[in-house]
Amino acid sequence: MDIFQITKKTTTSFIRTSLIVSGFITGLGFGIQSALADSTINPALWKLTDEDSIVWIFGTVHAQDENLQWKTNKIKQAFDSADIYYMEAPIADATPETMIPLLQKHAFNKSSTPFYEQLAPTDRENFVRALNSLGIPEEAMPNFATLRPWFTAVTLAGIQMQAKGLNPEAGVDKALWDDAKAAGKELGYLETLEQQLRIFGDMTPEEDLAMFNSSMVQMVEDTDMLDQLFIYWKTGEIEKLAELMNASFDGQDRIKTALLDDRNANWAEKIEDIMRGSGTVFIAVGAGHLGGDQSLQWYLERLGYEVVRQ
Repeated sequence: MDIFQITKKTTTSFIRTSLIVSGFITGLGFGIQSALADSTINPALWKLTDEDSIVWIFGTVHAQDENLQWKTNKIKQAFDSADIYYMEAPIADATPETMIPLLQKHAFNKSSTPFYEQLAPTDRENFVRALNSLGIPEEAMPNFATLRPWFTAVTLAGIQMQAKGLNPEAGVDKALWDDAKAAGKELGYLETLEQQLRIFGDMTPEEDLAMFNSSMVQMVEDTDMLDQLFIYWKTGEIEKLAELMNASFDGQDRIKTALLDDRNANWAEKIEDIMRGSGTVFIAVGAGHLGGDQSLQWYLERLGYEVVRQ
């Protein structure tokens, strides 16, 4: 198995998926049958208004079963009314030519020592279990020698996602981006690809390994949580989703701050700039950013805006 070819082919999908929550694979292992069986679909949507502006904020998942009909009339009407569509970053239009240099900078191992040689016995065992769960033998471990721990986790998550029939190309924010392009809407994003990848690239070696180890445990032992997160997204139970998601950051406060809190604060300032203009804008961000103590709405309210759940 040529892991680099898998990575090169699906790089943007893996990165898009990884940024929904911590641990890289939250939002990946959704059980397809449970996703289709639950008919209660009401993803969360918020609205900000002033005298000449309307901003819709919609919580998304970045990968899902492509047969799920998630676009309710409420979401469709809000989206259709907008002149501009924003998503987190321009992942939808990313190409290998734009991504590979960034990955070389932030995702590839610059040491002559593969990261897995530094794993404690229990952590190495979990890595092997994760590989085996995907049909990859332990002997294939050297294929990951050129990758950093976090990107190895993302790569395995992407393989797991594909095995479960989940498609990042059917992710909600990506689907809306395609719809917006087809409708001739103006397109925008809240941060750059470099800003997203730098969050992971700036992790210390200790943080990188800790996140990798947590991801491997989740991949092999805690897949029911992923199903539950997806149910919470579909039914709009954002606070339950956030509570479950935040538990995955146990002991990783700095990474949680970088992945969620700091980005929420930055996005709120970006939305404040949007509100200073006029017109109607539809913004899609990962649902994990819209619940908890320092949600995107919390930062917007601190800036003086009333954020109304629809």
